[in-house]
Amino acid sequence: MEALNQALATDKKGNWQARGLVILMWLFLMAPPLFFIPGKIGKEWVYAEYKESKLAAIMVLFWALATFFFFGSGEKYIKTFKKVACTPTFLLLSSITCYSLISSLWAVVPEAALYEAFQWFSLTFMFLIFSSLFVRDARWLYHAINAIVISFLIVTVIGLIQTRVHIPFLMPVPGTKIGSTFGAKNTCFLSLASQFFLICYLFSLNTLSNKRLVPFLFAIGMVTELAYMVISQSRTTYASMAAGFLLLFFVGLFWSKNKIRIFKIGMAGIVVVAITLVSIQHVFPRMWKSASYRVSNRILPLLAHPTDFFTHTARGQVILDTWDMIKDHPYGVGAGNWMFLYPLYHKHLQKKAFNKIRQIRKVHNDYVQYLAEIGFPGIIALLGLIGVQIRDLILFLNSNYGALEKRLLAYFLLPQFLSICIMLFFSFYLEFPYRKFLFVFLLALIFGVSRYGKQEWAFDE
Repeated sequence: MEALNQALATDKKGNWQARGLVILMWLFLMAPPLFFIPGKIGKEWVYAEYKESKLAAIMVLFWALATFFFFGSGEKYIKTFKKVACTPTFLLLSSITCYSLISSLWAVVPEAALYEAFQWFSLTFMFLIFSSLFVRDARWLYHAINAIVISFLIVTVIGLIQTRVHIPFLMPVPGTKIGSTFGAKNTCFLSLASQFFLICYLFSLNTLSNKRLVPFLFAIGMVTELAYMVISQSRTTYASMAAGFLLLFFVGLFWSKNKIRIFKIGMAGIVVVAITLVSIQHVFPRMWKSASYRVSNRILPLLAHPTDFFTHTARGQVILDTWDMIKDHPYGVGAGNWMFLYPLYHKHLQKKAFNKIRQIRKVHNDYVQYLAEIGFPGIIALLGLIGVQIRDLILFLNSNYGALEKRLLAYFLLPQFLSICIMLFFSFYLEFPYRKFLFVFLLALIFGVSRYGKQEWAFDE
């Protein structure tokens, strides 16, 4: 573990640029989840803006980080930056960016396409910078993971307080009560679930060291986040987390040399989850009752009869409507333009899904939505991007290459990334700017851990 301790240690001889880059990275990864803009009239709080405020925080802090990177990171990182720009992941991300931009030429609302293209452009640039840092020095990997995990622990604590105490300036979006600093239920819990296996990684990593307090603190954090997600009543969160835990267990069984130990850890995990569920049942009885109702009356019936999703649910009917849109526009209606053309294709469950009061803006399936908006070229790029990440992780785990800390991170990144791919099936995950950021951030982590220290990425100082 000496290499890891050295990587995590502060470089006292380091220059001010490196220290400044570290500070900016922590600020960039910690601030956006906690940032929102409340507003009041007189003495009364009347609104809180959660979506665009987080996007603004991401953009301002990222471009500050990018400026510092180019002027203070050193020649070795610039060389790595140029090489990352020739990799399949970058080219696929660039394809989504460019096609989103091109789609503005025929979009009904070109401003919406430009809005999406600008986000993808900035995040593609972020991928280049983060990958260049992660592949060169392990310190950046651990700085980034710790920063984002700590930020979501704060989000969780605020959310749990919100279940007991009314916070006047933290006004949730109508229809939800526990959105924490994200405002809405699904927006908060899908983001939380997108980093949960990273805190599991930090717990596992620190148990390998001689430290006792740090693993205990991360264990408390894991249980707290798990409890918060259980009371979320978010079906997509339940499905993705269940799939993630199963994938983590089977990934461990398949690639670990000590399968008995993995089996014991899996059984211990089941016990912890069971204890957490029983505790929640007594501490949050009303929320437990609502969550149980959703599972028994909405999730289990669909598992028993999957075809009912298209015939008995509004979301399924919207997907059927969207398929007609796709047939008429194989090259897409333009990034961000689905909502503007959907009224022309709305046929099913008209009174329930779309009326003067309620208007659906998203498909609740990112694969279908991206196919409708940026067509077959765009969806091929998105699926290719996902396939490349899964391939890189599997190849890395199959090899005997890499230190224990990197292989352990890969064990947790694979189920984390696959659980997000499942979320894309049942939600508008990529519609929310901050979740786009999390998606690309994980791409950079996967890129860094699967290539860190390899000879072809080792440039002379």
